[in-house]
Amino acid sequence: MDELTKKATVHQPVKDGKCTWCHNPHASKHPGLLAYTGGDLCYNCHDRKKGFTDAIVHKPVEEGNCLSCHNAHSSDRKGLLKKAEGEVCFSCHPREGVIAKKNVHPEVKKGRCTACHSPHSSDREGLLLKDKKSLCVGCHPGTGEAFVKAHMGYKVSGADCLGCHSPHSSDRKGIMKSSLHKPFEENKCASCHSVGSTAVIKSGISLCVDCHKAVMAGFNKVNSHLIADSSGNLCITCHSPHASDGKHLLKDKEARVCYVCHSDTKEYVAKSDYKHPKLGICSNCHTSHGSNNQLFLAKGSDTCAMESCHATQGKFTHPIGEKIIDPRSKTPMDCSTCHNPMGSPESAILRLEKDRELCVQCHQM
Repeated sequence: MDELTKKATVHQPVKDGKCTWCHNPHASKHPGLLAYTGGDLCYNCHDRKKGFTDAIVHKPVEEGNCLSCHNAHSSDRKGLLKKAEGEVCFSCHPREGVIAKKNVHPEVKKGRCTACHSPHSSDREGLLLKDKKSLCVGCHPGTGEAFVKAHMGYKVSGADCLGCHSPHSSDRKGIMKSSLHKPFEENKCASCHSVGSTAVIKSGISLCVDCHKAVMAGFNKVNSHLIADSSGNLCITCHSPHASDGKHLLKDKEARVCYVCHSDTKEYVAKSDYKHPKLGICSNCHTSHGSNNQLFLAKGSDTCAMESCHATQGKFTHPIGEKIIDPRSKTPMDCSTCHNPMGSPESAILRLEKDRELCVQCHQM
């Protein structure tokens, strides 16, 4: 017992000698003679509603696995942490993905993850303590001479700092994101903005088209993402005008960019037991800007049978093609007649139960 109480931080029941607050002195069905297991034990004293039940809950908290981060009895660290703060986080979150690059955010370098993130729960994505803008200006108020010079004199108050900077580390100076829009990289802000202002020199898509004329051909299809002022769907709906860590200056990971508009697909996928293995890379099957095929499919009804995917299955299959008509829709049958490429509660991402229910949709007994 003396060994437990000599450390810098001692759990209050241990300090008070109240072992029976957590342990049954005689018998228990749980290891260590514990009265309860997991979070149920801790929440007897620690109010579950205070800091543990926001919209987004850290996975160990959600699973009631408090001891993945904390010692039960005592610790030489604040909060009864098992290890130094950063080391606790890196036990689950791979270090390489956070601090492997040349320039590291000072708080990350110190291992102070909780300077920006809540360890338990938050109402903000990424378990952030505050919204992105408020979080950054807490340390970077934007009034210093070096800050103003680095931003070319443009007023960036109210801007989304993560639109240009990586929050953890980067191989670029100023922890800038890995891919930069050429005018931005060359400090030619006036290519798009009025001098000394964040206002753009042209509105809508016309600003982008001046340089990216060739891209427009991809939109001039039967089915188009219709980027136009009237549709509200602009180039910057999907692409960052300044910097990105992804291909083609996408604002986020590909699927997350798509899900901003296609939230119904996101919800359906989340509750599907069986998912397409290529899920998350929408451009494997769909074109991003436009297509002459329905659903923006890259190769129409032949998309599934592309050489890199289901070429073999395409040779041994239920008859499909222009001459095979679905009796229900009166349209040609293809792979998606029976399979839902987004996901399904049925194996092989079938739309219905495979032994009978699916077949009798067309083959009436």
